[in-house]
Amino acid sequence: MSPSRSEAPPQTAEDSSVAPLAAHGRHLPRWSRAWLWKMQEHTPLVWFTSLAIGGAGMIAAAALRMRTEPAAPAVALAVGILALGAGLLVSTLHLGRKSRAPLALRGVGRSALSHEIVLAAATVAAGLTLLVMNWQAYPYVWARIAAAATATLFLLSIGRVYHLGGQRTWRGAAVLMPLTAGLVCGEVFLQAIGNAPIREFGLALWLVSIDALVFACRWRTLTRTASAGTPRRVDADRLRNLPAARLLIFDVIPLVLLDMNAARLAFVAVAVGLAFDRWLFYALAEQHTTEAEIARVEAIIEHESRIG
Repeated sequence: MSPSRSEAPPQTAEDSSVAPLAAHGRHLPRWSRAWLWKMQEHTPLVWFTSLAIGGAGMIAAAALRMRTEPAAPAVALAVGILALGAGLLVSTLHLGRKSRAPLALRGVGRSALSHEIVLAAATVAAGLTLLVMNWQAYPYVWARIAAAATATLFLLSIGRVYHLGGQRTWRGAAVLMPLTAGLVCGEVFLQAIGNAPIREFGLALWLVSIDALVFACRWRTLTRTASAGTPRRVDADRLRNLPAARLLIFDVIPLVLLDMNAARLAFVAVAVGLAFDRWLFYALAEQHTTEAEIARVEAIIEHESRIG
């Protein structure tokens, strides 16, 4: 005898844990609810990397452009410092034991995470120094170089943190994505708030095009790593179009809007695309990670903790 419509199958622990994630959870497939529950663990990292990449990109772009037009780059510099600082605060939500955060500095010279932390602090300090010197009208050539250099190195360090031997989807062009995305964000923001000379300079168009090329290389890597032997904890067919959506939002739409002199709308698209890019970064990693890769990463972490 078949069960009636009023009877429901017993609820599992997995179902109960993911139910609060969606108001209409019963309309979502079970794989989707479980995946959303898993992805919420990465929410602080998504916010941190989005704010940090955008903020550092603004600092780098402002430092490079402050010589020709100090007003708009000064605004971009201040916004970039605030964004990067907010990202650093958000990153503490991901720490298991916040009291041990200063111990990360002990890994300078051998740990990519320690390098990221040091460079983030150096970028904020260099940005604040440049902002004060610009306000006081002091000669600040060295300060501009320091701010641009530390911001660029910090963006590269974000990619290096995730260059893990056990995670195939974070290799190759993925290491360069924070750098290209950050520079795009900073330059398009300058286009949105700057005057005519800044808008007439076509650097933003070139940076967006370079980012599209780098992401296309990453997309190719993702396609090649999605082998038949990878266990699909998420339905891969449902995610295959997400990289195309990222390319459309972050690169194609801003290119069209910049060509139409709609720089403010272009920056809105870039900001949304950057957050989506960071979410997709972790989403695709969840899709392709195998148990063997997890074990390998855990072995690397355990080895580094022993030598630390």
